[in-house]
Amino acid sequence: MTEVRRRSTITEIRELQGIEAPPKKTSAASSQSTEKEQEAPPVTWTLLFQFCVYGFVALAPWNFILTDLVYLDGKFHHGFGSTISIFYGLAVNVAQLFIIFFGNKFTFAPRFDWGCGLLAVFNVLLAVVAMTIGSDDPSSNTGLGNALAIVCVVLLAFGHAVMESTAFGLAALCPKSCMNWVMVGEGIGGVVGWPILLLLNVIFDKVERRDEWVCFVFFALTSLVTLAVIPMFRIITSKHPHMQHVLAIEKNRNKAGSLKERQTRRPVWMILKDVAPMAFCAWSVLTITFICFPSQTMKWQAQEGTDDATNKFIPMVTFTYQIADTVGRFAPNVGLMMPQKPLIAFALGRALFIPLFICTALYPTVKPFYWDWFKHVEMVFFAITNGLTATLCMMYGPQRVPADKAEQEVAGYAMAFSLINGIFIGGLLGTLTVFCLGE
Repeated sequence: MTEVRRRSTITEIRELQGIEAPPKKTSAASSQSTEKEQEAPPVTWTLLFQFCVYGFVALAPWNFILTDLVYLDGKFHHGFGSTISIFYGLAVNVAQLFIIFFGNKFTFAPRFDWGCGLLAVFNVLLAVVAMTIGSDDPSSNTGLGNALAIVCVVLLAFGHAVMESTAFGLAALCPKSCMNWVMVGEGIGGVVGWPILLLLNVIFDKVERRDEWVCFVFFALTSLVTLAVIPMFRIITSKHPHMQHVLAIEKNRNKAGSLKERQTRRPVWMILKDVAPMAFCAWSVLTITFICFPSQTMKWQAQEGTDDATNKFIPMVTFTYQIADTVGRFAPNVGLMMPQKPLIAFALGRALFIPLFICTALYPTVKPFYWDWFKHVEMVFFAITNGLTATLCMMYGPQRVPADKAEQEVAGYAMAFSLINGIFIGGLLGTLTVFCLGE
């Protein structure tokens, strides 16, 4: 048993470094399949950086909207800030369900084009609507502004679904290190928003309609980075030796006659059955996280007890979450791994954070919930475990599928859906929890 565990650990480390595992002594057919896999050139740090950029671009537009949500809510009213996550989550879930069953019938480049295009265009259009139709705007019709903003967010969500699932599907065809760096990129997308927004507020301090221009430039920055991904994939990523080997899977896709023509050896439901344990694990991680965050953390109070102190404290503790979550996502790169069965138990054990966060919100004058440092500490452990467990699930999921690249790609789409659906369900349960507790 010890020897088996040692070999498993060595294999995982080699995969994280982009090194293919040595062939097993099995049947002749299996040996030939392994030899074909070994023909792939090694993954380089430049390729990992590109996967990191894809992860960043997939999530940064939405994270930037959340960062400036107070401003947008003040523009559109009608409960925009509290309901927009539901519209976004529904749209992403619908789009990703479609991609699970039909996504691998299309080549990767057009999907990157469409995903990035939708993200870039409707991110900026949302800022334009906020500048022109809303409170204190040339048109003060907040109802119309709210409706147009929801349309922008829904179309942005479709772009996110296409971009994120494409990045995860592509990473599923590569060693686990590629999936790891997509997750790290998404974490970075959450970290950089707040510092950039603070910097823009300083730069535009003397500009008329400062908040409007800050929002426009803030969103435009992500759109520029997003548009840069389109030529990056076609000119750089697809030309990388390892990716040329991987993308050989696409050679027959343009010849597919209809969406009903299956691109995988087995039906999709059998692939989903293989990845179900890790998909459930990833889903539970994000569901637990979004029951607590941000629905409970928005109810926390600063140690000083004043509204002004609390308004400053909430963004700080949120930023703590973003940093710690990114650290957790990066942790597998330094060898912090966990077998799959203990990982599921660990993920479910995170449910202990739910009563902890509720008590922190309900009893702000009771020690230790009274202390600001304690809130930061619990947030650090909460976020690191979120980033680590979600990343490990995403890395393990496609590996549960037999050595069939087309099926591993579908597994990547299924894992992406499990993350987003966990966020959506967790957000709904978090809102319900707040309502039931009368917070």
